[in-house]
Amino acid sequence: MKIAAATNDGATIAASFATAAYYAVLTVEEGAVVVRELRQKQPQGWYEAAGHAEHHGPADAMPETAHRHDALADPIRDCEAVLVAGIDPLDREHLEAAGIWPIVTWPGPIDAAVQAFLAGELVGA
Repeated sequence: MKIAAATNDGATIAASFATAAYYAVLTVEEGAVVVRELRQKQPQGWYEAAGHAEHHGPADAMPETAHRHDALADPIRDCEAVLVAGIDPLDREHLEAAGIWPIVTWPGPIDAAVQAFLAGELVGA
């Protein structure tokens, strides 16, 4: 199983999914992390790109094509879940549509959150 976590440093879950620079991707086998990698979440500056932040208004304010965040899930399409501390409803929707389940937790150590998830203490919210 592969689990991702939104992060800025590879060790802690970022307070904001939207502005996290990376995904820490952990491969778990028999309850233990056996592989750990850091993947770039989006090209640098994507969130500040003209028009992106503004389209996070009411869902009916922009055409559906403006809400496509295919690149948001691309780096972690091989993961079952992503650990986040906070996530925008539209980002959540796009991840879920890609089959990746956002798991809301605290902005703390990734390893502790992964163990809590594996123990069934964290569930999709």
